[in-house]
Order: sequence, then structure tokens, then C-alpha cells
Amino acid sequence: MKINVAPLLKQPIGTHADYEIIESPIDPHGENAGLTEAGATSIDARIVATHTNPGAYLEGDARATIAEQCSRCLKPIETPVEAQFAEQYYSTIDVVSGDPKEAPPPDAKRIGSDFKIDLTPLLREELILATPLAPLCTPDCKGLCLECGRDLNEEPHDHDAPVDERWSKLAKLRDFRPER
Repeated sequence: MKINVAPLLKQPIGTHADYEIIESPIDPHGENAGLTEAGATSIDARIVATHTNPGAYLEGDARATIAEQCSRCLKPIETPVEAQFAEQYYSTIDVVSGDPKEAPPPDAKRIGSDFKIDLTPLLREELILATPLAPLCTPDCKGLCLECGRDLNEEPHDHDAPVDERWSKLAKLRDFRPER
């Protein structure tokens, strides 16, 4: 989603503007399609933009549903994710006079000559950072069997321990004196 901050930058410093993004499910061909790269299937974000001396300060929170796989049993799951963020965007051109402004720091996010800020990269980055590295379908997920690959949540079972042939002679010692 792109927001036009030109009206905000024409107001006195400290003026706020509220923005809201709600989309469920996210249209893969819509303006928020970039969020699907983070696995998002729905988004609900509230953003407050504040006119600051260098440009616009955006802060807010986002709630999303991320499509993932359980890290133990590999079932598809949807994980709810919440992220809070704050980011300063630097204006390169004065909105009223059109004169160039002082150069922002090299790694700063800039407001282009059209005075529009694309929120999709910011939200995608924050959602990726808030997404759990090893999501689980349930906290007690048993995962997959290491021997046969079956789901231990659906089919709990045991396998005989594999016998190392190098130790087979020692196994005969158990039968030597069974009373001990």
C-alpha cells in the first residue's frame, strides 16, 4: 500500500495522520501482494504518520496470519504474528517550494519526488522478523519418526533399535549367565 504524505508534510511539524490496512485474504495481484513473500495470508495494520523536521515518522503495529509448516511434523499451519515498528523517512525535496533538502544519511529511507511511501517493504520486513523460526502446530507436537517418517502424532510407534554388527559378539555374553 502506498500512502501520499504530501498533505501531511504541508502541515505544521508534529501533525499526525492515521492509516489503516486491512486485507483478508491478501490478493496475490493487489497492492499488498508483496506481503505474500513473507508468507502473510491476512494483514491488519494501523499506522500513525507524524510530520517531523526531516520528513515523516511512521509508527504502528501489525497483526498478520503467516502460512508456514510445523517444524516437527511438516503439516501446513497458520501462525498469528504481531509486530510493532517505527521508521523515519527522509524527504529529499521540500513539498512547498520544490527545493532540494539536505541529503539524508546514506542508509536512510527516503521519500521520493512523488511524496508517496510504499508501506509493503516495511510491513514485510517487520513480519519476517516477528515470524517464529521453528513454528509448531501444537506445543506438544511429537514430529516425524526418524526411522520410517510417519507422523508420531497420528501413529505413535516404536522401532527395534538397530543392531550394530560390530557388537554382535558382545550381545552373546548376555546369554552366557542369564541368572546374573
